[in-house]
Amino acid sequence: MKETSKIDMLDLFTIFAKRKKLILTITLIATIIGFVLAFIWPKSYKSEVSFIVTDGNSVNFSSGGILSGLANLSVNGSNVTSDQTLVLIRNKEIQNDVIEKFNLKEVYGIDVPEALRKKLDNQIVVEEKREGGLGFNTIISIAISYTDGDPERAFELVKYYYDQVELKVEDLNRKNVEDGYLLLKNRLEQNEEELQIAEDSLVSFQTRYGILEVEEQARAQIEGIAALRTEIVKLEVEIGYIKEVLGENSSKISDLRIRKQEFERKYNQLVNGTGRGTENFDMFQSASEMPELFIEYLRRYRDVVVQEEIYKVLYPQFEQQKLNFEEVNSGLRIIDPALYPTYKDGPKRAYIIIAIFMFGFIVSLITVLIQEWKRSVKENSQEDYERLKEFSDSLTSWK
Repeated sequence: MKETSKIDMLDLFTIFAKRKKLILTITLIATIIGFVLAFIWPKSYKSEVSFIVTDGNSVNFSSGGILSGLANLSVNGSNVTSDQTLVLIRNKEIQNDVIEKFNLKEVYGIDVPEALRKKLDNQIVVEEKREGGLGFNTIISIAISYTDGDPERAFELVKYYYDQVELKVEDLNRKNVEDGYLLLKNRLEQNEEELQIAEDSLVSFQTRYGILEVEEQARAQIEGIAALRTEIVKLEVEIGYIKEVLGENSSKISDLRIRKQEFERKYNQLVNGTGRGTENFDMFQSASEMPELFIEYLRRYRDVVVQEEIYKVLYPQFEQQKLNFEEVNSGLRIIDPALYPTYKDGPKRAYIIIAIFMFGFIVSLITVLIQEWKRSVKENSQEDYERLKEFSDSLTSWK
């Protein structure tokens, strides 16, 4: 069996050797065609920009400093992530702006918007580098490249494309911060009005009747009420923010409302002295024994303390959110700027010539084998040869 295989292979190489002139002719013609194609193929140029996605200039006071230890409300919006940036790069609005800016309708010779975006999308290549090179790891950097026959257009387009992506990301980051900023701004303005009213009321009372000393127990009771009221306001702010961001039906709102109702129940018990039951503490437990002026003073003093405690929570949070809002940016940082391409990116002439050379060589071998098979059929079976000829004539005839 091995000997037969050797003979078959030897016969095959013998056939190729006899037809070497045909093989060389076909291969040479293909190679010449490859040379011509390689040098007449239009040149293309590529420009590329690489960047990373950071957290931007988001200010955080929770880790230390003069504002550390203060309550931290959950109203901060998160910045656009690297994965979300990858999605935004293919944004249709950005693509439409680029198409209009560089008149790509004329460049591509296409009028259909969908086809134009698809053509541009094919020319724009996005590559991301990840930690460890695995697809599910954190993105380290992103690169956007564009290939075009005009080097200047390739350079300008990729720069403009990146700028549009950066503007889109910055706009989304600003919107994420804006909701929390406006919510805190409105609530702080309300608190300042209420604090001013409470202070004016207390000053008016003190001016009329003189300043009364508040006993330590009364102070502790008032501060307890202030702490409860502060928690209620914090929950109101968080509920309002979640309504703005997640909607009325969010499951988080139900949990926050239950907590708010519990704080309100305890607050009403302290303020109104109702529902004692197992509660041993009531602000007005001995109110009937207090002088009328002393009770009135405590009420006005309590309002001031409550509003001051609310202000202590809201003001630093508002300043933090204000800084975030004023300093918001895209978070994109260029690590390799786009450069004007001075050398062609394509065509790869050597690859074209080698590919067509190999194609011509393979075609020449197949041609030799077909011719040898036809010769063998003609010599060994005239009937099969006639059938083959009939089949060949049928393929070339259009009647």
